[in-house]
Amino acid sequence: MSAQQPLRLAAVLNPAAGSDGEQLIAALASSDAARVRVISTTAAGDAADIAYKLAADAEPVDAVVSVGGDGTVFEVATGLWRAREAGVTAVPPLLVAPGGTGNSVYRGLWNDVPWEAVVGHVTSGRARTRSLDLARIEQNDQIVVLGSGSGLFAQTLVKAAELPGSGRQLLMDAALAAMMEHVPYQGRIVVDGKVVHEGGVVETIVGGFRYRGGLLNLVPRSMLDDGLLDITVVTDEADMNTFAHATLAGDVYEVPGIRWGRGEHVVVERVDGEPLLYEHDGEVMPRTGPACGLRVLPAALDVLTTPETPDWFREG
Repeated sequence: MSAQQPLRLAAVLNPAAGSDGEQLIAALASSDAARVRVISTTAAGDAADIAYKLAADAEPVDAVVSVGGDGTVFEVATGLWRAREAGVTAVPPLLVAPGGTGNSVYRGLWNDVPWEAVVGHVTSGRARTRSLDLARIEQNDQIVVLGSGSGLFAQTLVKAAELPGSGRQLLMDAALAAMMEHVPYQGRIVVDGKVVHEGGVVETIVGGFRYRGGLLNLVPRSMLDDGLLDITVVTDEADMNTFAHATLAGDVYEVPGIRWGRGEHVVVERVDGEPLLYEHDGEVMPRTGPACGLRVLPAALDVLTTPETPDWFREG
């Protein structure tokens, strides 16, 4: 992006998110190198419609800024992706601000660089534009940005909605509460036609992004731009205390009872006839069927990232 002319930015603000989005926008707008238009959401789904219209405008902005949590990022990314699918040729890149609870997408793009430094990178033209893989859920045709999962992780999100608090600490508390009552399910995990695991499943995590809740490194080998999906399968053979510690250290595949797969197509299925508890992008899906299938969408979205290449992006 050029730093010669003031950047024209459109900030899609979710006022109900977990951080002070107005302060994040104020930091971005304080630079003479940026002109920021703010559009606030009023209901679920607004951000996707707003982002689509921004991308399809005759004079699109230089970047669309998502100011909210990972759910807001999902909606904004959905709108931009739909514009590209509709044939819009100049879809602006996505800039993610840390305006939510876990901010896992922000960490994956900026490696937890402070927002003030991100503003400096963007307004000086040092920010890097990279192409990001997405996934598509076959059962409902929705895209996946952050990642998705079944079992315990989905149950954690259910618990988070019931507990007081906010931020990454809330997600940690919810994870501990979910672990106390979660029961493994009988499942089958298939990656590109190959069975990765069949038997007791505590949870599955599909990436996409390596982190959940901003802290838990659950798919530590996942790359965001390799055209493939990674899946971590926590079987009922795994010791959950050992696994919990490993998620903070990023070495979960050293834990006995953990399976790993990588491919273009992933299917997570319950084989006991019960509906699957599944989530994507921090939102729990309706329990309507026993399986969820995901297919990768390579290089589906342009995003602004740190000038240095994080470990989870390929160089170039």
